[in-house]
Amino acid sequence: MENQKVSEEVRWFDLGIILSLTTYRMYAEMKDIQNALQYIVNDSIYTHQIPRVADLVGPYILSLYPELEGVGVYENVRGKEAVLEFVSSQKEIFGSSLPVAKMPKDFGYTHIDPVNELIEMKSENNTKVIVIK
Repeated sequence: MENQKVSEEVRWFDLGIILSLTTYRMYAEMKDIQNALQYIVNDSIYTHQIPRVADLVGPYILSLYPELEGVGVYENVRGKEAVLEFVSSQKEIFGSSLPVAKMPKDFGYTHIDPVNELIEMKSENNTKVIVIK
């Protein structure tokens, strides 16, 4: 599947990773999702930052591949074997991997210091955070 919107500098990601980013469901290993996010936004992403970054990356990927809209969102997939079977069936339709370029700045990603972001997240929940410097 070719897409003219993807620049020459791309990385190919397994469809399970792509679907994880477009659905907020786990169709791939967390470390692979995190690595994909880091590449796409060109920044180091800590675990607690994944939801914020995924909120931007999911729509970006769907802008490249609108045919993925809704794929994997409503399926009742439970357990590792079912996930593997579902992703395999989707690979027959969309291909085993898709190219994704780094996300342009106009999609709104902003670097936030991970420690400061964690402190802000915890203070919103009235949870105390101890930072050792």
